[in-house]
Amino acid sequence: MNKKILIGALFLIAVIAVGVVVFNKNQQPPSSDQPKLIHVTVNQAFQHLLYIGLYVAKDEGFFEKQGLDVTVNTGGGDSQAFAALTSGQAQFAQGDPSFVAIANEKGWDGRVIAMAVDRVAIWGVTFDKKITPFTDPAGFKGLTVATYPEPNTSYVVQKQLDLKAGLKIGDDAKILQVPFGTELATLKNGQADIAQTIEPNVSQVELQGGTVVFSYAVAYGPLAFTGVQVSEDEIQQHPEVVQKFVNAYEQALQYIQTNFDGTVAIAKKELPTMDEQVIRAALHRLIDSGSIPAHAKVDPVSWQKLLQIQVDVGNLKQLPTKDLIDNSFAEKAFGQ
Repeated sequence: MNKKILIGALFLIAVIAVGVVVFNKNQQPPSSDQPKLIHVTVNQAFQHLLYIGLYVAKDEGFFEKQGLDVTVNTGGGDSQAFAALTSGQAQFAQGDPSFVAIANEKGWDGRVIAMAVDRVAIWGVTFDKKITPFTDPAGFKGLTVATYPEPNTSYVVQKQLDLKAGLKIGDDAKILQVPFGTELATLKNGQADIAQTIEPNVSQVELQGGTVVFSYAVAYGPLAFTGVQVSEDEIQQHPEVVQKFVNAYEQALQYIQTNFDGTVAIAKKELPTMDEQVIRAALHRLIDSGSIPAHAKVDPVSWQKLLQIQVDVGNLKQLPTKDLIDNSFAEKAFGQ
């Protein structure tokens, strides 16, 4: 009897041991054969609908599918985002691409590798019913226009338009530089007649009874307004990471062109306080105007137009002697 009990006990122990081995095997982390995600940081100037390409790339999983774990930090302005890049706090920056050329004159070497917004995605809005829509920049005569601070492209294009229209700034027309997010307040408190603003503010103003009186997107056509920037050191040391980033961005831009409802859903996730009606109207305007490009490749003509503006207003001493855009990554991404 004792022998049978002993055999039964040994058998039970063996069964338990096998169970423990199987359990532990199932609890083991994924095989080391699976590649680990590469962590990178991108610093964006703002958390904003204009940057929908970045959000789609992250939230739709395009970065992860490329093997990247991307952290998105918000600088609070183009200068801050670019400073995060030049200081090494971020591998990528998204904001005004002209900073690459301005910094190049001071000895920093970097490139614009993808285009996020390819129009001057700004519209002049007002609540003043006496101001009617116009296309000739001479229409700014006698008016005060609120813009974002210099050297932001917002300010630069307004200054250039006034000068080309023969308007003396300060006398014939005035430019009021204000912090991002305060431009509409200048209309309500009477500081400005027209405010330059971007979506979704444009659609919100229309819903509140305001009017779009000038389209900078139409006035300028294609222009490198927002881009993804990276240091030349990063390109040389980690070209595969740069390629993965641009691959995901290209996929995101194509997604936006073909999946409007999906894009709206991601915009609602990233900007949860924004009304869906405003999101839909704003995205339609951005896509239909060509502001959100269909592909990541930087248009050389669009880039040169931006640089010439910066030269004209004095932010650049001269046009760069070296090519500061690198389309090799976007071309490979498009062909994949």
